[in-house]
Amino acid sequence: MFSIITLYGICHLILAILCITMKICGKGYLHENKYVKVIDLVPYLILTFNLIYNVITLKHQYCSFHYECYGGIEEMHYHSISYDTYNGCLDSSSIGDVINKYYELEEDNNIECEDTDFGCCYIENKCQTSYEFNMNFTEYQKYYILGEDRKMGVINTFITKKNHDGDNCLTFNDYINFYQMREINNVLLIYFLALDGYILFYIILVCIDCCKDKHAFEKVQQESV
Repeated sequence: MFSIITLYGICHLILAILCITMKICGKGYLHENKYVKVIDLVPYLILTFNLIYNVITLKHQYCSFHYECYGGIEEMHYHSISYDTYNGCLDSSSIGDVINKYYELEEDNNIECEDTDFGCCYIENKCQTSYEFNMNFTEYQKYYILGEDRKMGVINTFITKKNHDGDNCLTFNDYINFYQMREINNVLLIYFLALDGYILFYIILVCIDCCKDKHAFEKVQQESV
């Protein structure tokens, strides 16, 4: 995964370069006074403090999510997905939050997918739960194999299956990639909004300057007449 700290730094630098470029290009139109300079500087200072705060507080973690397992004589054996993050490792509970967030963002998902031809996509969360509670095979068997509730440890993703095999259903790897991309997108969103704010601010300053020049020109014309 791309370093979030590095991404913050790159975005911060690009924003500074673009702001300086816009100020240079609009030098003939931007007549700054002390209030304009304060308004111009404060947002960038806030972003700078936010950058410093994140550099200090964000912790890069290497994580594993256990998506497949099988029993030995007593001990459980696991296959896992390795990934890195700055927002904390996912567990059997928080992966459900990621699945719900994906459902909220995707328009194709359908809460009534059970009524469709092939039903909903389900994903099993049994192995990660077993790993967290350090279950042995006897305990795993009791809860997930021999238990009466066949849906225990199974999450409904509310994605509608497009065929019997559910080829369009997502895996844990897909959800973890989505989780990582959200971290990147959150940083990009902050700086895109900041850039949009600065562009709007400079456009307003140029418009104000043009209106002043037009008013001054009209006044000169009236006096000359």
